[in-house]
Amino acid sequence: MSLDLTALSAYTDENKMPLVRKAILGGKTLGLITVQPDIKSSAAINILEGSAVFQAGACGFDASGTTTLTQRILSVAKIKQNEAICVDDLEAFYTQTMMKAGSYNEEIPFAQLYSEEKAARSAKAIEKLVWQGDTAGSGNLAMTDGLIKVIDAESAVVTGTTKALDAANIIDAVDEMYSAIPEDVLEAEDLHLFMPMEKYRVYTKALRDANLYHYSIADGDFEIMIPGTNVKAIGVPGLNGTDRIFLCEASNLFAGTDLLNEQEEFKIFYADEADEVRVINKFKLGFNVAFPERIVSN
Repeated sequence: MSLDLTALSAYTDENKMPLVRKAILGGKTLGLITVQPDIKSSAAINILEGSAVFQAGACGFDASGTTTLTQRILSVAKIKQNEAICVDDLEAFYTQTMMKAGSYNEEIPFAQLYSEEKAARSAKAIEKLVWQGDTAGSGNLAMTDGLIKVIDAESAVVTGTTKALDAANIIDAVDEMYSAIPEDVLEAEDLHLFMPMEKYRVYTKALRDANLYHYSIADGDFEIMIPGTNVKAIGVPGLNGTDRIFLCEASNLFAGTDLLNEQEEFKIFYADEADEVRVINKFKLGFNVAFPERIVSN
């Protein structure tokens, strides 16, 4: 006589390991550029430009020079996420060990972890939207036009390089971008070369391979001062997969929103009439630039 266990499934203790949220590479660009809040639909980026015209010193007054006031419109799109969860469905799985006793399941047993996961996923999606948004596209990226589309529509943008961003050419391409900076932008204190993270890796490896070991790493990941310049090269996830790089003052890039950090707020509540937990996330977002002529693009 022996044991016959063929009718049983192998036991797996799923409860010993806590539910762990995957680490998601979050948003980066919104922490660098100018964010303009309190926009319900659209608002103006108010621009003042003046000239300095000298004259020979003498009696009398001869007016010269001009001051020009212009505007660029920053429009925001209304964006939301809605999700419904039937908590009763969790009773059939290992998640039942996290649930309160009783049949009235009115809350997600791992609500904090759920909120953190949603916020992290949203941050990653928004980071991509910042750069690659296109209302002519589909999915998340169709919510609003991102900075690539905005910048490409401006004829005043300076073309810095047409070289491929590969190991053989990327150092020269970056140098050409720097050389193309307009003269009156050179002394700006917040010049950034925004690039895909994968191109940042190609660039820093090319510097090492060229024995340029004297370069200095800036604070934080995927940031480096371009040797001999006042420009910080920075890899941003939102540009991944695009082969696009942009050199400009970070403050020249604008994101419009209604309430700061509103995209991080998730409302989770029990809907009694539907016997389900509902999740709502609503925010507004849009993008523009103030001075296209001060931007260098490949």
